[in-house]
Amino acid sequence: MEKNMKVNFDFLKARVIDSLDNTDLEFIRNELSKLSEPTLFNGVGGSSVVSEFGAKVINTKNGVISVNSEPRDFLYRNNGAFRNVVACSYSGNNYGVELAFLKGLRKYLLSNNSFDDSGVTYLKYSTTIDKERSYISLGATLIPVSILMNYYLGGQNTPMLDCIEESSFNFDLESDVYEIFSGYDTSTASKYLESTMVESGIGIPIVHDKYSYCHGRSTLGINYNGIAIYYNRNTEFDLMMLEELKKYYSMTITIDSKFKDQILDDFQMLIQSMYLTKYIAEKKLKDLSKVEYSPIVKKLYKYSGQI
Repeated sequence: MEKNMKVNFDFLKARVIDSLDNTDLEFIRNELSKLSEPTLFNGVGGSSVVSEFGAKVINTKNGVISVNSEPRDFLYRNNGAFRNVVACSYSGNNYGVELAFLKGLRKYLLSNNSFDDSGVTYLKYSTTIDKERSYISLGATLIPVSILMNYYLGGQNTPMLDCIEESSFNFDLESDVYEIFSGYDTSTASKYLESTMVESGIGIPIVHDKYSYCHGRSTLGINYNGIAIYYNRNTEFDLMMLEELKKYYSMTITIDSKFKDQILDDFQMLIQSMYLTKYIAEKKLKDLSKVEYSPIVKKLYKYSGQI
């Protein structure tokens, strides 16, 4: 494993603790508690994992409609029923944030930065440890997710910090195709897994909603005999599916439930998913911190024209 990737995983928990210690969590909790009307969340790349989690936290804790949205959707979807938008971005100044702030919604920015704009409420988290050097976001994803988790847990940090421990895996990479079985209750974890596999090139992920799998999506499994990754929350359906999938996949890797609370469980499954990508990257002799990405990336990242 390359030095940067090892350092980033070794410092993952320390980065989260550092941010929790140096951020005005009371201010952020107070501002998030005011979201009492339909709210949109927005994020790109690693920040889309943050926005997915944020939408679920506000929906569950505040009891309001809260939806995660792709930046481009703001140009084409009627968002008239929404009143707030929370843009999630480590830098705070990408084109996705601009698109989220185009419409006349109350603007919030969950970011490591803040700017001189009186029309935006800045939910700024702070760090003192040197910036993570990595193409794949680890701390840059988990820190804001943990800030949101702090709000959900009413200021308690111990339950989530106890989750930030390495998960062990032991399997051979018999295929590059991974069929991921998830759903709303585990959507943050599976979004990270899918995004990281694609962005790093360590595998070809296909995400199935567990129930929708029964409507024809099972055909893929009998044709390609790939690897199944199953987010197991120990429901009756989960137990049945885990038994059945043995017949159609070369192996089934489970990310197992530890909590009844679906938000806390999604958080700990996100941690497990991070260490799963670490394991796959190690087996493939790849480095998540230094990815050989396509030349089109820089051009698209800087694009700010009509989309």
